Amino acid sequence: MNNSRILSLLSLAAFALLLAVPTQAQNDAAQKMDQYLNGLRPQKPSSDAPSSANQSQSGRPNGFKSDATTACSYPFTSGSGATYMNYCVTVNGTLANFESPSGVEMLDQLGAIEGYGVCVIQTGGVYYDDNFADSGNWLAPVTLTQTDTEVKIERRPADGSFLLTQTISKVSGAAPAARIVMTLKNTSGVIRGFYLIRSAEFVPDQAGTTGIYNETYDASTDSAWGYIPYFATYSSTSGPYGLVLNNVDEPIPASTSIVYYGYDYNSPLGPNPCQPLEFDIVGDKLTVGTLVNGVGSGAVLYALILNNNQSATVTLRYMPF
Repeated sequence: MNNSRILSLLSLAAFALLLAVPTQAQNDAAQKMDQYLNGLRPQKPSSDAPSSANQSQSGRPNGFKSDATTACSYPFTSGSGATYMNYCVTVNGTLANFESPSGVEMLDQLGAIEGYGVCVIQTGGVYYDDNFADSGNWLAPVTLTQTDTEVKIERRPADGSFLLTQTISKVSGAAPAARIVMTLKNTSGVIRGFYLIRSAEFVPDQAGTTGIYNETYDASTDSAWGYIPYFATYSSTSGPYGLVLNNVDEPIPASTSIVYYGYDYNSPLGPNPCQPLEFDIVGDKLTVGTLVNGVGSGAVLYALILNNNQSATVTLRYMPF
């Protein structure tokens, strides 16, 4: 077994151990992770305090520059009333909004924070796009196909280390959903370990118009969600709605998948792909675990190991509840 393979397995084994510990110990485990992935830390925040997002604002950072876009490029609509669904995909393959049922917006509260991230473990390469901000190291996206029910978008980083292909499809009917198939291909020339992340700031109903973004966030082994509970014990004029992001089936091929996991945290921003349980994309410290009456997000994270030119495919969906 060559050294690159050993390093990959060590890094991914450390990640598996990190996710196996109880929620209250995840921050300690995340710090141990750095011993394996030395040098991947983003610029440190000025303190270890959580994100400065508060109860009256969404927490979007001021003056953060990127080439990302929140503009709608590919709209999809189905159903009516309780089965109504409307969402729009940006040119980069992120969701600009998600409305379901009719009149209840789940993502776009003065702009949606939704997207994806990739970490190349051995090099520490960080790549992300969260609608309002990206890592600045992507080539222009390529739309491969577009129909009334789906769009397929391809994206490469500037260094050519991988190829990310996303097929986002409309699932109509009594349980409407946006189905997202993400295929990650290793084009680096050598075996690599990757973290692949999908994340969103779930903000059902009236957050943008009321200025109250607080809600409850939680996660499981394969899902993450945000919602307003019935009879909420905190101030919110939003209705009792929620949105869940969950993994569908096992990654393909199974041999490429080390572990996948859903988690939630105390920042509306996406996580740093190489330190997803420690920092968000602007370097603020994360607290991972159930969040009640707070501003946060959720994500589903995959740890994959790929030979050169090998691909892995994961499938997720956004569903209202």
